[in-house]
Amino acid sequence: MDTGSRTDSPGLVVAKGILRYSGHALREQLTRRPATRSTDVPVRTREVTGEWLTAVLCGEHAGAAVESHGLEDVSNGTSSRWRATVVYNAAGRDAGLPTALFAKTSRSWTQRLLLGMADVLTGEPGFYTHLRPHLDIEAPHGYHGAVDPASGRSIALMEDIVATKGATFCTPQTPISLEEMKGLLADMAVWHGRYWDDAELDRHSFLRKTPETFIGNLAKFAGLEKRSQVGVQRAKAVMPEAVLPLHDDLYRALWRSLELAGQGPLTLLHGDSHIGNVYKTRSGRLGFGDWQVVMRGSWAYDVSYTIATGLAVEDRRAWERDLLAFYLERLDAAGGTAPDVEAAWLAYRRQMLWSYFGWLLSIGRSAIQPKFQPDSISLGILERASNALLDLDTLGAVNGPDPA
Repeated sequence: MDTGSRTDSPGLVVAKGILRYSGHALREQLTRRPATRSTDVPVRTREVTGEWLTAVLCGEHAGAAVESHGLEDVSNGTSSRWRATVVYNAAGRDAGLPTALFAKTSRSWTQRLLLGMADVLTGEPGFYTHLRPHLDIEAPHGYHGAVDPASGRSIALMEDIVATKGATFCTPQTPISLEEMKGLLADMAVWHGRYWDDAELDRHSFLRKTPETFIGNLAKFAGLEKRSQVGVQRAKAVMPEAVLPLHDDLYRALWRSLELAGQGPLTLLHGDSHIGNVYKTRSGRLGFGDWQVVMRGSWAYDVSYTIATGLAVEDRRAWERDLLAFYLERLDAAGGTAPDVEAAWLAYRRQMLWSYFGWLLSIGRSAIQPKFQPDSISLGILERASNALLDLDTLGAVNGPDPA
């Protein structure tokens, strides 16, 4: 990707997005359209009806219907989130239909702008509809997904894992043990192996993007180069001083790293596998939530992101080679073709850059961008990622020769 000269400036890209989505969002504020059919896409709790819930949850079960429901708004960030509790008639109860639901929607025009410009509006609805049913991993089950591309309205309706599994989400302050990290990587090997170089990746439009195209779109929308410079200034207190003068070289290396992430055997990527998207169930198992950014690419993109953000610096230094060897064994067992250890180590080192720049973007955001994560999470991850860049000589790995 050419990072120096793009057809549209970030400001023009944002302006086009605003024109595309703001008219729809304004009309929606002025008119109330209750959702009643499965083809409707409610984004606010006030739009949800029992008829719609019956249509999307009971369609395959004759006689089943939603008798009553309760709704609770939860939070707003890159998406709007709400919970639903559902009571069914006898046929619905007999069918074992889900009663504790969690929804993620694109309610605001800023959310639609971000998700639309980054081409991830369809990610979570697509994952839960087409891929999740075929994966034996710790992740929420999905019940319905839909997108209206013209307006940017989207919804992913899934299991409320807080209610069903007592889940709590992790942060950089959450201690992660060696065995817990192995559990995460074992699940990752399952989806990487299942879709390793698989023709099904070509059949779904929501999987067309690679890390390079996704972050290229995001860079246009968000002005990644400038926002990352702002992020360095806001986060420099938690980073090693030695990383600060390397910023321009690291930014250039990022694009080579992303190019490499789209080469070789491609597989299904979670795409956003940082520790803030990891949860722990009441039984102690860790799993990944937030599948909005699913894409295709190199296994190393997911693995490096998880290890770099999930482990304290000293733990990563002590465990990462053993963890990589463990992942490669599980990948082979799950149907992938693991590279040899040295090639894998090089790929792992090369994919550390987005763990750094993604969080510079988060803390360096402009006023128009939704707040991706609290600053405490951004700073905690940047401390880990900046140390990883130095420890692993990521610049040297990216700029050095490929294995013979």
